[in-house]
Amino acid sequence: MNIVYVNKKHQCRKAFLDEMENRFWITPNFRERLIEKRRVGFDLDQLESIKEMPAIAEKVSLSLPLVYLLMIFKDKRQVAVGVDEEGLYAITAALKTAGQRNEGASNSLVYTSL
Repeated sequence: MNIVYVNKKHQCRKAFLDEMENRFWITPNFRERLIEKRRVGFDLDQLESIKEMPAIAEKVSLSLPLVYLLMIFKDKRQVAVGVDEEGLYAITAALKTAGQRNEGASNSLVYTSL
């Protein structure tokens, strides 16, 4: 499964889905890994909606064919990701069960130490 996180400058970073915690984690960059000693993730239990983003697809090009999505969380945070077919099914399944897992609108952004 291939998942990439797209930042505001339309640069991609690899990400992976942690099915046990129902989060997707962004692969730490140099600063996060060595200086801040943390990693960044997003809690899929807090997903409110998800939609395809053709505008992002036009600006970001990768060698693999990916579907670009805008994930909108309960705390109004918006995150763009690119996923392959397998990743699309996994994230869509997480969205369908989001309302059954957590009722509160806690912060979707998650930090953990490395």
